[in-house]
Amino acid sequence: MSRFGRFVVGGAVNTAVCHGLFVVLSWSVPVAVAYSIAYFIGIVLAYIINTTFVFRTRATLASAARFPGVYLATYPIGLAVLTLLIKAGVHKWLAMPVVIAVNVPITFALTRWVMSGGARHREPASRPESEVSGYEPSGIR
Repeated sequence: MSRFGRFVVGGAVNTAVCHGLFVVLSWSVPVAVAYSIAYFIGIVLAYIINTTFVFRTRATLASAARFPGVYLATYPIGLAVLTLLIKAGVHKWLAMPVVIAVNVPITFALTRWVMSGGARHREPASRPESEVSGYEPSGIR
């Protein structure tokens, strides 16, 4: 599965977990509190998913500190797209998938940047078996 595919799967899992948490919390605390708790836990869970599953990198203090910035950057973009669509007459239930479609590639790009320490990072198309296993038939490195 491609890195972007893993990103979409991880995001779907994160969204499902956080939505379930929001629903359960909203039964006993005010909605704003439930949303805030679920959103914060969602950022933490997204970081864990992105380091372990999507980008398969080590968690660092630097990337953990930069990671919430991804969501601070994409929130106003999503809100602007949603507002424009609703003002244009698109029903809110139809506008949300468009917002998600706009935000997912932006979030992926920003998250990739954060996880790579700000450097451009490309996933190799394929690597020779010797690079993957560390074994070279000649035995010389």
